[in-house]
Amino acid sequence: MKPISVAAVLVVCLMVAGCSTGTRDGTAVKAGETSTAGPRPVPTVVVLDASDSMNTADAPGPRIDAARSAVQTLAGSLPSGTRFGVVAFGSQMDARSTKRARGCTDVTTPVPLAPLDGAALTTALNGLHARGFTPIANALRSAADQIPRGSAASIVLVSDGRSTCAPDPCDTARDIHTDRPDLLISAVGFRTDHPSLQCIADAGGGAFVTADNAAQLNARLSAVQNSRDAATRLSTTSRDGIEIGATLADVRSGHADFPSQGRRDGDRTVYVWKDCEYVFDAAGKLIEIAPGSPPGSAGVTIDGVAAGTPGSRAVELYGEPRSDEGGVAVFVADEKAGTGYRIGYGGGSGKVADGTVTTVVLCGCLPGATAGTDESTGDTEVVKLIAVNKRGEAINGFRRHPYLVGSFIGNGWCEVGAGALTKGVYRCGTSNADSWAACWVADKTIVLCSKDPNDPVLSPFSVSQDMIATPAPTQNPGPWKVTLASGAECTVRSGGSWPVPPEGYSWTHSCTKGSVNSFLVRRDDDGLMFDKSGGTWKALETDGTSMPTLTPVKKVVYTAAEQ
Repeated sequence: MKPISVAAVLVVCLMVAGCSTGTRDGTAVKAGETSTAGPRPVPTVVVLDASDSMNTADAPGPRIDAARSAVQTLAGSLPSGTRFGVVAFGSQMDARSTKRARGCTDVTTPVPLAPLDGAALTTALNGLHARGFTPIANALRSAADQIPRGSAASIVLVSDGRSTCAPDPCDTARDIHTDRPDLLISAVGFRTDHPSLQCIADAGGGAFVTADNAAQLNARLSAVQNSRDAATRLSTTSRDGIEIGATLADVRSGHADFPSQGRRDGDRTVYVWKDCEYVFDAAGKLIEIAPGSPPGSAGVTIDGVAAGTPGSRAVELYGEPRSDEGGVAVFVADEKAGTGYRIGYGGGSGKVADGTVTTVVLCGCLPGATAGTDESTGDTEVVKLIAVNKRGEAINGFRRHPYLVGSFIGNGWCEVGAGALTKGVYRCGTSNADSWAACWVADKTIVLCSKDPNDPVLSPFSVSQDMIATPAPTQNPGPWKVTLASGAECTVRSGGSWPVPPEGYSWTHSCTKGSVNSFLVRRDDDGLMFDKSGGTWKALETDGTSMPTLTPVKKVVYTAAEQ
């Protein structure tokens, strides 16, 4: 899911819980109570992703560097004598030269659970290198095995993607938490919101948050270690499981005492529940969560931004605001979800960076973050993704990372991009296994690249002009990404070792659903991979050994350049 400009160490501070909420263990935090939202002094094991993808330099700097810094921040915020450990996966065996079966055993314990020793922790973390696969389930089990039974404890997973190894980590987290209800498992998705990480946290009784940069990772790792108090904060999309965009029925299904009647305010309806205002629009969708009275006065973001926080801290965490006028700034909370933090402030020169925060509200207040042009084909959604306009600016909910991530000049290449329907989309890389599936031209020397259409951040790379001499797309391109009706996510093939395909077929995509892997193929005789004869597309899917069968497709994502 980052040379580091790591944010100042954030020890999540004392906060006033402006709304009463229930936590996962059923303990209430009442309105007006002071809630210590810092890390809990309980045995804690961080499960740290050291897979090859953690070398990606977009945090800014390598993700593994940002992760090391965040672990040290969390450790430094714990009371002296707290038992603390680190389990790492992917740090020993190179994914490019190791067979998957062996790479999936790559789980180590660089810091055994013991009273915290800061110097030893630093030495151990500095010795970690990102190399291999992503055996999350095995790492969770290893972490749980270190923690003595009979008392509260915490496991916090930090990862930038899904597991690439069996068993299913969601099932493993559920098994651990069912067997040991006092052991909570939380997850931080670093530059990813992959649903498998959310599932791990839900199954493990903990909290799930995402982090897009080193400053957020520092703050959010500390926050989710104490998942009880994290529930009282405004996450990027929700508070205590109540999501922006939910209907009143959705909210009341999880909170039976939520009021059924509210007060009208123009075309909006406001419900006051335990000192929080929940605002619904004319369509009956939740658009604001405003803790405290006056609204927002007791709001606290997952990163600890609250009344009294310097506005510059909000800029450090969330980047420049989308809008900033009249003493109110709106920051991106979750681009994909269209949510923002609406932060009131006072003092300064009329800019939030110079002022002090007075209120915090979570709202569905960003412009719609559609990824391109959508077309409906029966039950199959067809997306034409355009992430960059003719001027080289990120559009449609995407944004450009502020730093140059790397260069393809010298040992790199560019070819037709994944799922390209038009000229102007490229796949670039230094190897097939580590290529960027879709890149758009920012200017004559820079391309903005993505490996995942669900990641709103485009990574800049330098190129030479001859590398982006416009190649023509293929006549019948396969999509970049396919989502099957079963829930399996399929990504276009990119290097690596693949089994021999069934006779008469060629591989196109690899698919995963939890720990279950499958493949999509196209027929060699006519090159087609979809049956579009009905209202719903069907793809040819196989487990790698049996003959392909047709399976319904929920969504396909193609790419295009603005013409």
